[in-house]
Amino acid sequence: MIRKDILAATDQESGGLVDEIGELKEILREVSKKLTRIETQVKRGVLSAGSKTSESAIIANVSKSANLSAENVLEAYEELRLQAKNGNEEEVRKKLSAMSATDLNLMCCELGMPPSSKNPSRKKMFELIIGRIKQSLRLSRHIDRQTL
Repeated sequence: MIRKDILAATDQESGGLVDEIGELKEILREVSKKLTRIETQVKRGVLSAGSKTSESAIIANVSKSANLSAENVLEAYEELRLQAKNGNEEEVRKKLSAMSATDLNLMCCELGMPPSSKNPSRKKMFELIIGRIKQSLRLSRHIDRQTL
């Protein structure tokens, strides 16, 4: 009989433990649901706050659409190069800074400059174009392009 009593006691204890484990699982599920809900609310809050700043940037980028075509880019570069050759480097810098990022990117591509990244910064493209103009001036200092 002692064995039966011991087995009955262990069955009751194990049944009680199983019930407690079930209750704990249910509590953990509720906590997990609440955490998930809080995380989604935080993400929505961050996205809505981030979208307010990015919307103005998107509107600014849309308004600055490409003004130059692929054919006009080389003509614009040649004008900038001639101005720099005549000593108007400040004027060249002003014109380049007035160009949109898409125009600068198009000019970089047409001049054969490898993109440093998918979205290079305006400053990087600006410096690449200025560098290419200076390089052209150094290389063609004694050559008249009209005779070529």
